[in-house]
Amino acid sequence: MCGILAVFGAQSADTVRKEVVDIAKLLRHRGPDWSGVYCQGSTIIAHERLAIVDPDSGDQPLFNETRDIVLGVNGEIYNHVELREKLEERAPGKHKFKTKSDCEVLLHLYAEDGPDFMSKNEVCGMYAFVIWDARDSTYLVCRDPVGIVPLYMGWAQDGSVRVASELKALHGACKRYEEFPPNHVYHSKTDTKKPFYAPRWMDESHFPTEEIALTALREAFEKSVTSHLMSDVPYGVLLSGGLDSSLVASIMSRHCSRRVESDGREPAYYPQLHSFSTGLEGSPDLKAAKEVAKYLGTVHHEYKFTPQEGIDALKDVIYHLETFDVTTIRAATPMYLMARRIRASGVKMVLSGEGADEIFGGYLYFHKAPNAAEFHEEN
Repeated sequence: MCGILAVFGAQSADTVRKEVVDIAKLLRHRGPDWSGVYCQGSTIIAHERLAIVDPDSGDQPLFNETRDIVLGVNGEIYNHVELREKLEERAPGKHKFKTKSDCEVLLHLYAEDGPDFMSKNEVCGMYAFVIWDARDSTYLVCRDPVGIVPLYMGWAQDGSVRVASELKALHGACKRYEEFPPNHVYHSKTDTKKPFYAPRWMDESHFPTEEIALTALREAFEKSVTSHLMSDVPYGVLLSGGLDSSLVASIMSRHCSRRVESDGREPAYYPQLHSFSTGLEGSPDLKAAKEVAKYLGTVHHEYKFTPQEGIDALKDVIYHLETFDVTTIRAATPMYLMARRIRASGVKMVLSGEGADEIFGGYLYFHKAPNAAEFHEEN
């Protein structure tokens, strides 16, 4: 998780640099490891980095070889090695990578394939990014197909366009702002947003009738979890003891001893898996998580909190979530308290079982759907 704040079309980037840098500090909780700024002409890209991959040389913004294409990104590209290899096959020796960052490949794909590069390449990951092309003074904005990573776009009083990871970085300067839609690319030259990924499951009118292949599901699930173990820093798993998080933890525990980046040829930097659970005193989740952790052999951490501690954290939770939705706040409050504890332990990245109930219909109201069609429509 990083924070980006970009300004395009400023009257003078140097004049507003201090203002933008100060506003970017509002996003530093997303990226406490390092701050970087590109400031030239009418463009500023400020980046607050959480270093997960290549913490030594992957600072952002990132540049191409001639430093006229600039990238600011929040996210991770899980198939970046494959994308680099395919790019080398297409253009041998043309692209020189300066870092081991998983995100740098986006720069070179843009340089090779142009503004439509996202529809020409299968980029697997969670991401939101901006690209500034100084060669023709255009910019591109993109957000991942599902919208895992937040992104907002605003129009400022001075006529500039601003893009940020959170609304709080736009609120003071923009007269209007909106959520940037998932699965879309905006290119300033055409002033249009268009989707770049169109799998069959995104078509709401498509009703699946084929029987699920459980072996294929298992293989896809395990491949997805292992791809997310791409990390040069300590990582862990959020464990409630339920089905979803336990399955994720099980897969992680089998693969955590070897680096996924080398297909298991190299030992992992941090081979011991840490698991984390939280709850009120007497919570059944704490008991179940402890049993699963013991079975899997993880280094388990159990954090208890009181109702008053949850109430005390509400203001901070709402500030970071940027919503008053009751369900979201209720779920996020214990997560916020646990995240602070996890950070103190030295772990910087965690996986969890969140999202499985939505994808696989795990909630009770899904089970009460009157028929398959209505279940599919709701899901």
